[in-house]
Amino acid sequence: MKTTRPVFKTPDEVEAVYYEAFMHGDKNIMTVLWADGDVICIHPGSGAIVGHDAVIRSWSHIFSNTRQAEIKFTVMKKTMADGLAVHLVAEEISTGGGAASIVLATNVYQQYDTGWLMIEHHASLVQVTRREHTLQ
Repeated sequence: MKTTRPVFKTPDEVEAVYYEAFMHGDKNIMTVLWADGDVICIHPGSGAIVGHDAVIRSWSHIFSNTRQAEIKFTVMKKTMADGLAVHLVAEEISTGGGAASIVLATNVYQQYDTGWLMIEHHASLVQVTRREHTLQ
């Protein structure tokens, strides 16, 4: 049985749902916001994960091996042209009880006839203090 995919009218809608799915460890929601085909995901410290099924398997593995996280995200820069949107995002990720990790991510969205979907996510752990992750 195929899951019905919601229609995302803007890249911002996809991004909001992405971070909700990430925070709540929701594989089903994560599955429907990624485009089919040769999408790419790079988690901090990993290589490129290519293809929808492989990307969703990677998220499933993350969700099954970590506690639910609180994620505060700040979009630092947006670029949009010709049906593509690129967002540079600072993520502050906390799993409770300790200091938050700061991750910089590039999220790429593509517009299809049926709406916007995520096609790339590249995240890198920042090894600096909280104030140093902002754009200068």
